[in-house]
Amino acid sequence: MRPRNTVSLLLCSTLVAGAPVVAQQMVPVRDLSAPEAKTTQHFGNIFGVRPLANGGVLVNDGVRRQLVTLDAGFSNRTVVVDSVSEGGQSYGPRSSPIIPYLADSSLFVDGQSLSLLVLDPSGKIAHVMSAPKPGDLRFMASGASGVDAQGNLLYRAPMLVTRSTSTSPSSGEPAPPQPPDSSSIVRANFETRSVDTVGRVKIQNGMRANMAQGADGKMTMTMTINPLSTVDEWAVLSDGTIAFVRGHDYHIDWIKPDGQTFASPKLPFDWKRLTDEDKQALIDSARTAQEKQAADMKVAAANSGATGARMGAEAAASGEMEVRMVVAGSASGGGGMSIGGGGGGGSTMVFSSGPGGPPGAMQISQKTEFVPLKEIPDYYPAIRAGATKADLDGNLWILPTTSAQSKAGELVYDVVNNKGELFQRVRLPVGRSIAGFGHKGVVYLMYRDGTNGWLLERTKVLNPARSAEY
Repeated sequence: MRPRNTVSLLLCSTLVAGAPVVAQQMVPVRDLSAPEAKTTQHFGNIFGVRPLANGGVLVNDGVRRQLVTLDAGFSNRTVVVDSVSEGGQSYGPRSSPIIPYLADSSLFVDGQSLSLLVLDPSGKIAHVMSAPKPGDLRFMASGASGVDAQGNLLYRAPMLVTRSTSTSPSSGEPAPPQPPDSSSIVRANFETRSVDTVGRVKIQNGMRANMAQGADGKMTMTMTINPLSTVDEWAVLSDGTIAFVRGHDYHIDWIKPDGQTFASPKLPFDWKRLTDEDKQALIDSARTAQEKQAADMKVAAANSGATGARMGAEAAASGEMEVRMVVAGSASGGGGMSIGGGGGGGSTMVFSSGPGGPPGAMQISQKTEFVPLKEIPDYYPAIRAGATKADLDGNLWILPTTSAQSKAGELVYDVVNNKGELFQRVRLPVGRSIAGFGHKGVVYLMYRDGTNGWLLERTKVLNPARSAEY
C-alpha cells in the first residue's frame, strides 16, 4: 500500500527505494548484559552521566540540583555540586547539562553565574571558564551540546523573534510572529570568542500563529500545533565529527573534524500507519502535556515573579524576545520566555512597540490549539526530538519512532559509525532508557522506581559488532 501524502511518501522511501526488508534483517540486533552495578539510593531524575577515571560515574540530578559521584560499585556517593553553595559553586536555580569535554573531562553549565565549570576525569572541579556568549548558556539545558576536536563548544543557538512592523491583511492588526521552522547549530571558540554557524536543523512543522482582537480590545495570539512534527536531530561524536540526522528521509549529513562534509545513504526504517483514532490519541496526549506545562509555568512564575518581570522589561526594551520552543511532553529545561506552552490557561508575552521600551509595550495573551486530524501525517516520522546520542566509541545512537525489533515495547536504537554505516541495533530492557555511555560498549541505564525516584544501572552491549573499535 502506498502512502497518501507527501510526508508519507518521503517516510516510506527508506523502505521502498533504498532499504529493502532483506537489508534490515541483515543488521544484527544486540541486547545488553545483566546489570554489572546498580544504585540503591534514588535520584530525583538523571539528566546525564559521565564515566570517571576510577571506574565510577558522575551523575547529574537536575531535580535535586546536584552533581554526584559514585564509585565503581555504585555503593558510595559524594556530592560535588549542591543546590546550596558551601564554600564553592552552587548548582543554580534550574537543571543544567553536563557536556563531554577534552580528554574525558566535562563541562557543567552554571546557570547562576552563566559560566562553565570544568570537571576533571575524577569528577572534581578543576577551574571555571567563561563562554564566548554567556547569555546563551541558560538555553542549553533544552537541547544537545558538545565539543569538537579543537575544543570549540557546539550548541543549538537560541531563537530570536522580532516583532513585525507589517499588519495582517484580514484584521489590519500587527501580524503575529511566526515560529521559525529551523534552528542554527553554532560553534563557539573559547580563545577568539567568535561564534559561527555550522549547520541548521528542522525543529517543527505545521505550527502557525494567528492574532485577533476581542470585543474588550485585548489581543490574543492563537498557536496552532501539529503534535506529530518532522524534525532533525544532531550530535557530536567522540572524535569530533558532527552528525545531522534528517527526519524527512532518515539520512545523515556529516562534518568531519578536518572540515570534510558528506551525506550517507538513507537508513532503513519500519514505517507505521496512523489511523484517525491514533491521531486523536496523539492530540489528547499533547493537550494533557500542554496543560501540565502551563500549570508548572504558573508555579515557576509565582516563585520567581521579580525575575520574570525584569526579563519581560528587558525583552520589551530591546525590541526582541529570546524564545525557547517548548515541545509537548519535553522537559522545560532552562530559563527564557516560551512560545507553545499556553495550554488551557494561556500565557502572556511582551513585545516592544518600538524604541520607547516598556511604556509602549503590548501585552498579548496566548492560547494553544491543535491542527485538524487531516493535517497530521498518515505515517509516523522517522525520528522524534531528542532521538540522537553519541557514545564514547565514535558511534551515533538513533532512536527511531517505530521498530519491528521491539518485542514488548522496548526501545531499540540504530547504531551508526562515523562512516554512516548502520552496523548494529541495540535493544534495551523493558522500562529502561539511556542515561549515558562509558568506553568499550558500556551503557548506563536509568529507570523509575514507582514514586521513589530514579535508579541507575551499568550494563554492556553483548557481542557487539566490530565496526567500531571497542
